[in-house]
Amino acid sequence: MNRAFAILLAAAALLAPIRAASSPSALGQSVAMTRMVTPNGDGRNDIFIFRCYNPRDAAIEAKIFDVSGREVSNMRLKQRSNGAPPVTDNVSGAYYDLEWNPNSGGRAAGGVYLYQVRVETKVYKGTITVIR
Repeated sequence: MNRAFAILLAAAALLAPIRAASSPSALGQSVAMTRMVTPNGDGRNDIFIFRCYNPRDAAIEAKIFDVSGREVSNMRLKQRSNGAPPVTDNVSGAYYDLEWNPNSGGRAAGGVYLYQVRVETKVYKGTITVIR
């Protein structure tokens, strides 16, 4: 790994907030399920997944940007989820899994990307590191 990439990776780790758990809480929390993506086709961490709490079925806008602020992709709705592990308050299916595959629509280079998910008036932002 070259020095510049190692510095970029360390900066991404510092910028990304540490999450307490890998699944939404019973209080209706939206969370990034993965922060580091290794899209090498092995079936593990190949895509970025954001679990979004959306009990009113509101419109969701979910985008991916490069570090210069240029829009790279829209995230797509993967499935309506009961969570994995199961979400205890999701009897109505209030969680949506949104995904971004760095290999679809043109291969995204390794590096740091930004995500922004908007549900009603709430906006979630964070970083994703793509490791090639």
